[in-house]
Amino acid sequence: MAYAAKRRLLLLTLWMGALGALPFSMMAQRPVVERLGDWLPEGTALHSTMQGMALYGRYAIALRDSGQCLILDLRKQRCVGNYFLDQNTTHCNNACFASTKRYGDSPFPLLYVSSCYGDKACLVTKIGFDTSEVVQRIFFDSDRFRIAQDWCADADSGYLYAFGGKRGGTMYLLKFKLPEVDRCEVHLTEADILQTTPINCVDVAQGSKIKGGYAYLPDGNKPGGYFLHVVELGTGREVKKIDLNPLGMEPEGVDIKRGRLYVSFHTEKGEDNCIYKFPLPR
Repeated sequence: MAYAAKRRLLLLTLWMGALGALPFSMMAQRPVVERLGDWLPEGTALHSTMQGMALYGRYAIALRDSGQCLILDLRKQRCVGNYFLDQNTTHCNNACFASTKRYGDSPFPLLYVSSCYGDKACLVTKIGFDTSEVVQRIFFDSDRFRIAQDWCADADSGYLYAFGGKRGGTMYLLKFKLPEVDRCEVHLTEADILQTTPINCVDVAQGSKIKGGYAYLPDGNKPGGYFLHVVELGTGREVKKIDLNPLGMEPEGVDIKRGRLYVSFHTEKGEDNCIYKFPLPR
């Protein structure tokens, strides 16, 4: 049996019996991108590892550590954009759109990219198919997240969240009003926090998605620890836990489109990176 077929068989047969977990057989779907290398023009170089991902229309924007941006046409099943982001050599741990409306002459809304480490900035980026431009940098002036911190926008309600905390301990989602894009640099402080949500179910934070009053949080960077948590905003209560371990791959980016949950996965070889689609947990 081919490797891809074995992977799908695992998805269709394994279910998790832990309290609050969804039967995996109910979640399984065919991959949207089964092998990234099959979508790339011959000779395309992939740099570093798969990280944040965001969806818009028929496109998936797949970012890699150090700033490589791939734009994948999910309908034509090919890569239609490949370049390095402007002023960005960061980890790109998360990527999201904060609006459904295109920005200026761009074919996409502004993309909010998490640098994750270093200055932990959110790089608000105007992207196209072959070029990009940072139009704003957002900082959280606090030592609350000493190591890593991500940013995630809620496109439906106009809020921006900082996400981080102690690996293996309590993490936090901090809610802010989404800054207007009229300043090239914004510094948020503790006084700007609108709400704090403690997160106690995530061990190693990966990407994040906020929608409909819930946070969708991929977790883990070692086999046996791959999960996706669905957390109620405000209370921090985990309402669903999806076991991703049968796939045997580290989850990275996450987004939602037309009632479906999309998760990108890191693999040992970049050409084997993939994106899976699941029914939205309810």
